This record gives sequence, C-alpha cells and structure tokens, in this order.
Amino acid sequence: MNNIIAWLKTPYYFNPSVLFKLKTSLILGSFVFIFLYVFKPFSLDSVGEYLLEYTSGIGLFSFVGAFIVLFIPPLVFPNYFNEDKWTVGKNILLIFIAIFFIGIILWYCSSIYKDNRTLKKISFPLFMLYTFLVGAIPVFFLIYINEKKLRIKRIKRVAELKNFKIKKQLAKENILKNKILIHSDNKKENICFDIDNLVYITSQGNYASFYLKKDNGSLKEKILRVTLSKIESELEDYTKVIRCHKSYIVNTNFIDDISGNARGYLLKSTIIPFDIPVSRSFSKQSLMSFLD
Repeated sequence: MNNIIAWLKTPYYFNPSVLFKLKTSLILGSFVFIFLYVFKPFSLDSVGEYLLEYTSGIGLFSFVGAFIVLFIPPLVFPNYFNEDKWTVGKNILLIFIAIFFIGIILWYCSSIYKDNRTLKKISFPLFMLYTFLVGAIPVFFLIYINEKKLRIKRIKRVAELKNFKIKKQLAKENILKNKILIHSDNKKENICFDIDNLVYITSQGNYASFYLKKDNGSLKEKILRVTLSKIESELEDYTKVIRCHKSYIVNTNFIDDISGNARGYLLKSTIIPFDIPVSRSFSKQSLMSFLD
C-alpha cells in the first residue's frame, strides 16, 4: 500500500502545450474508434449497418471530450495544474474525470442516436462501465509505462549532472591546487601566486620575500609580514618545495646543480643570482633526489 501511495505522489510531467493536448486527444479518439469498429465489443454487432457511423461518432466525441478536459481546467485552475506540483496521482484523477465526462456525453448522444434508429439502448451504469473498460485500462497502462520512462530519464539525468558537477569540482580543485594563498601574521594582507612560479623565499627580519618567476624569465619580489615556519607549514604538501636553510625555502624545480661538501652544500640555479646555502641536516644524496 505504501508503495502505491509513494508512486501516486511521484512527480509527473504535465505538458502544457496545446499541440500536445490535441495529439493526445486525437490518439485517444482514434484508438476508441478503431478498437470498437474492429473488435465490436459489448454487443456492438447489434448496431448492424450503422456500425461505422456509430463508432466514428463515439471516436469523434471522445476526441472532443478529451481535448476539453485537457484544455479548459488548466486555464480555470492554473495553481492546481502547476507543472512543478503535478504528480502521477493528479494525472490519474484527471483521467478519471475525463473518462466520466466523456462517458456522460457519449451515453447521452448514443441514446438520442439509438432512439432515432430504434436501436437497443444500454443503461447508464453499464455504458459507463464499458467506457471505463475501453478508456481507462489502456490509458493507465500508458501512464505507467510513460512514468517509468520519465523516471529512468530523470535518474539518468541526475547521474549525469552529478558526474558533471564532480568533474567540474575536480577540475576546479586541480586548477586551484597550483594557486597558493598565504596570509600575513596579522591576517590583514595576503599574497597569491602560482606554485610553479615560486623560485625561492627568504626571510628578512619579520618579513618574508617571495621571489616569483615572471613571463620574461626575470624574478619579481613580493614581501609579506609572515614567518618562514608558517610558510613552510602552508607548503608542506608540495614535495618539490623545501626549507633548505633556516633563512631559505626553495623550489627545487629551479635548482640545476649542487656544490660544496659535508661542511655545507650550496644550491645553484641559473635564475637565482647567488648560491643558496643548505643546512647540514641535508645529505648530498637527499639533495640529489630533488634534482631527479
């Protein structure tokens, strides 16, 4: 029971297009005519020579009645027919109303038609039963199939959007990963740079000088009131950026060679105008690994 209630509350697309309503009504009217004319259910054989005229009339009135129900109520009750609030249950209710409305029209017109031709009439309850059997069963089946198709499309669309957002987020993270933002000790200033352009950082009292590579290959200096220890912690995930000395942080991508001995090594770079000293805690082997 809970599953049925949940299904009835499932969102369902209500197409507001007049052309769609015309097509739907035409399909319903054509189906009713063809079904009755070909299969002759409910003792339609008794109509005899009037079969084509009678069934085509029922088909025509079914078409007109369906279009009236699909077209007029949404104009009169726009809030109820809100596309965002439309559900399977509301759609089924609309179909019940449409079939009942069409059934009344058909029964009335059929009675007049048969009176004029001395044909056997059918009672109103039986006629309505026949109307629901002809109209409701195929329509409910189509609703179920259509809802299932729409649900699969929605799920697929949601999955596509989710994957797109994930890919977009990952791409954004990959872009932002190279962008470094470091705030000053007082949080009032900051410096932003591309990690690939960072050549080295050195401390000058309470300030740190960031030397960044410009497009023409020269170095640009940016100064920020921040300690090297804080910068080191901010850049600890970048394995190619090391604090090689108490006063220097260097990007080993720009180091070309190593000189010196165990008493003190020096890092050489064609872009840095001097040799950068290295703490004795670094062995030459560990330094050479950064050059691989």
